[in-house]
Amino acid sequence: MAAEHTQTPEGFAAGMSNRQLHCRELGHTWRDWSVTWDRKAKCYERSLRCSSCRTIRHMVVGRDGTALQNRYTYPDGYLATPVEGRVDRATFRMEAITRFLDAHNQEGAA
Repeated sequence: MAAEHTQTPEGFAAGMSNRQLHCRELGHTWRDWSVTWDRKAKCYERSLRCSSCRTIRHMVVGRDGTALQNRYTYPDGYLATPVEGRVDRATFRMEAITRFLDAHNQEGAA
């Protein structure tokens, strides 16, 4: 049985900020954040930050540029927990389309 606070995928998408919704639908816009060299491990530790939603991507990169590991630090509200069912890009796409149409219909009515 689902917990009372569990959301539908559509409800989750509807509660996201426009910036988070954009990234969930279309992907992040990564910008360099920091790079350090780990002398002991002989690899780079690189961080990138999304200029839109502020997610941070932490990478471990080998001397030859091979990406060895990725992990992410997400802003509050970005992860789909707890959501009942599968959340996919189609859900985010439909929410983005609905928001766009609602905003433009309101502009036309003014």
